[in-house]
Amino acid sequence: MEPVWWAVSALRGDLSSIKRLKARIRTLPTTLAAAVASDAAPAMSQLTQDAFGSNRSVYGEPRPAGADGKPLDLERTGDTKRTLRFRTTGTIVSCVLGTDYARYLIGKYGILPNGALPVAWSRRLERILYDHKVAL
Repeated sequence: MEPVWWAVSALRGDLSSIKRLKARIRTLPTTLAAAVASDAAPAMSQLTQDAFGSNRSVYGEPRPAGADGKPLDLERTGDTKRTLRFRTTGTIVSCVLGTDYARYLIGKYGILPNGALPVAWSRRLERILYDHKVAL
């Protein structure tokens, strides 16, 4: 399979923090990594829901105004907000998008991190690692 170069080039910002975090988690014993993952998934889901409801991206940037001049709320049916969550499978944390158009909303309106983790996300994940007594 050929590498997807456009996906790699689409990442912006300082990725060193997430790379360090990822590398550290890979060195953990499996049971500890699974415990960290099971705590991280609901925390990341909550951060996503908080940003979705605040009319801002996960990076804190305001959403653009719609045709009527009001900020976009992205909740025509509520399906994306209701189904957007993170889940764990063992030591892996993955995102459940729930709708076909959620991918578009990630790139266009920042409903999920795309590149470097937002500061609030990094702090929350570091706190989870600290609670599990994992040194960074």
